[in-house]
Amino acid sequence: MTYKKTFLTTIAAICLLCLVFSDAFAQNNENKCEGKQDTLLHKFVYTKVDEVPEPEGGIVSLNGVIGKNLRFPPGENHYAGSTIVTFVVEPDGSIDGTRVLRDSSGDKQFFGKQVLNIVSKVKWKPGKCGDQPVACLYSIPVHFGSSE
Repeated sequence: MTYKKTFLTTIAAICLLCLVFSDAFAQNNENKCEGKQDTLLHKFVYTKVDEVPEPEGGIVSLNGVIGKNLRFPPGENHYAGSTIVTFVVEPDGSIDGTRVLRDSSGDKQFFGKQVLNIVSKVKWKPGKCGDQPVACLYSIPVHFGSSE
């Protein structure tokens, strides 16, 4: 009879330990936010958040606004390529630290400047770590082309 009691006590202890460790493991993995010091703004910004920033109306809506408003240089209608812009979405939803990472128009940054201008006019929902809005680095690649 004591063997059965010892066996049940051992099983109960193992189950309790599993429950405690799984709960502790879940708490450690709840907040997976990461960030870095932004060299342009000289402040900490998040690069990985629980909830990513989102433009009002969603990314599909933003893509439509960019497509509708993006203009080719005067006299040039054969550009094709991609532009990548990045910026910080602040906790209040405003945009700061805008920069062009790559622009197929080269040093002129013709397309990158347009995309940043369009993005700056859009209202943003900030990124979050847990329930807390945070400054979050956000990048947008824009692929475009035109036919003659």
